[in-house]
Amino acid sequence: MPGQWSLHDRITANDLGNGKFLFNFTSEDDLKFVLRQGPFHYNFCMFVLVRGEPIVHDGYPWIIPFWVQLIGIPIHFWTIRNLRNIGSRLGHIDTMELSEGRMLIDVDSRRPLKFKRQVQSPEGDEVTIEIKYEKLFKHCSICGMMTHEKGLCLTMGSHDQAQTERGGVFTHVQLPSSQSPRQSSMGNS
Repeated sequence: MPGQWSLHDRITANDLGNGKFLFNFTSEDDLKFVLRQGPFHYNFCMFVLVRGEPIVHDGYPWIIPFWVQLIGIPIHFWTIRNLRNIGSRLGHIDTMELSEGRMLIDVDSRRPLKFKRQVQSPEGDEVTIEIKYEKLFKHCSICGMMTHEKGLCLTMGSHDQAQTERGGVFTHVQLPSSQSPRQSSMGNS
């Protein structure tokens, strides 16, 4: 991983067991530089990378920040309130870009990803909005989990999978439109 970040000589890594690793950075600037590049993958398998905490519990770490774009929102739904309402159902919103319909969301990696959302206007009109996760790679197209791929999904029998599949591994991949730093521009949400 240090090679992927071009920091060969400034990071050391330790295997903590149980699928967890500790990366030690020689400077705070290097750590911040790496954390701004997320979400992270190794051989296209998603993984969580966070600043270490003094007390580590079994569920830590589990949050992955994703830039998420909402596609198909009718113009009359395009408000900060509506985007915030949709985004908050996906996770904690760190940053919102209203003009792009895009937000930086802290996604719980223990829960399935959502790729579509039904929204309803006050008049009762229903619209399906597509959710695209930037830099999302391998995940299960059946159940939406990032812990495995379709071939290893235990949630359904193979007959049901063909009917409920959410798309291929790279169906929901969208390259980032820019390398924006992770800074909160919303204030309190």
